[in-house]
Amino acid sequence: MFKKIKGLFKRNGISIESYLKKLSINRQDLIEEISHFDQVVDSPVNAFITLAILLREKGEYYKSLKILERLMEEDLSDNEKKLVILNLAMVYKAAGFVDRAERILENGIKAYPTESFFYYELSQIMKSEGKLERAVELLEKAVEFKDSFRNDLTYTRLYLANEYVESGRTDRALRLLRKIDLSVPLQFHYYVLSKLFYSVGDLKKGYENALKGIRVNPKRSEPFIQTIEKHQKLSTEQLEKLAGESKFSTPVVKRLVKALISEGKIDRALTIVEELWKKRIFDPELFEIYIETLWNSGKRKKVAEEIISLLELLKEKKKLYRCEVCGFKTNHFDWVCPKCRSWESLEIDSEVQGTS
Repeated sequence: MFKKIKGLFKRNGISIESYLKKLSINRQDLIEEISHFDQVVDSPVNAFITLAILLREKGEYYKSLKILERLMEEDLSDNEKKLVILNLAMVYKAAGFVDRAERILENGIKAYPTESFFYYELSQIMKSEGKLERAVELLEKAVEFKDSFRNDLTYTRLYLANEYVESGRTDRALRLLRKIDLSVPLQFHYYVLSKLFYSVGDLKKGYENALKGIRVNPKRSEPFIQTIEKHQKLSTEQLEKLAGESKFSTPVVKRLVKALISEGKIDRALTIVEELWKKRIFDPELFEIYIETLWNSGKRKKVAEEIISLLELLKEKKKLYRCEVCGFKTNHFDWVCPKCRSWESLEIDSEVQGTS
């Protein structure tokens, strides 16, 4: 059988070793893993699993599936069969055959009920289908056998609790939140707690948890401010206090400046924006408000100076969320990076760079 598989990839006398090297040319992170080709090829199963992985990474799903499906027909050891099942499920999923991926993982769980990765990968499929309750159950099983999945379990429970809150099932949300044991404060945890308390009419605890969440990371305060504003009106005095407590988070400052301007406290509003500008904290909307306020106050010369200053300093302006782990950028905030699936890694990426 291994000779037949080799025949699928042999082109003009190219060996499996050469094919692996060619496939890995754009995957520097995999080169080290397959650098010892003699050792890899000495074990046919490992060699072809490695080849299937690289083909999957290259998007050649058909070839990858052919290898793995043929390997499934062989007399493999338990460890080899687990690897084949896991990679076959991942290729099915990548190729869009989610039902097949789900089926083979369920079969894998029946055959190897203590294999944590099968539960984990199946939970990811459940999450992608919006079946969070099932995903939590699977992750709880995965954690029984491998504690490194605990972080994913915590966040999935939070997502489910958030879903319960939004659908009015606050009792379920509370029971689920009580199961979460945190060693470090998580911003998303405070976000869900804040929404929960607000939804049951406890404005004090709702606000307190929103404030705790803002303090964890002031850069990601927008979801908390929106939650507060949905349930209660923030006075200028409260915004002043919140701005200080949040280390002058931009979303809070924007609301404060607008409130001050509406009350005619122009000088105070300008002072706040100027302090941020001195610290090179730039926000396009806030800068627009600042320029408009200066103009309406008759400070036309100051307007010209600030615009010239901005043009000189602003080499590249971006206002995106950027993942601190993988560098992925998006205009939409989420608690998990859409690309690398890292939790709470998206940060506002605003850059004001001086010209050289």
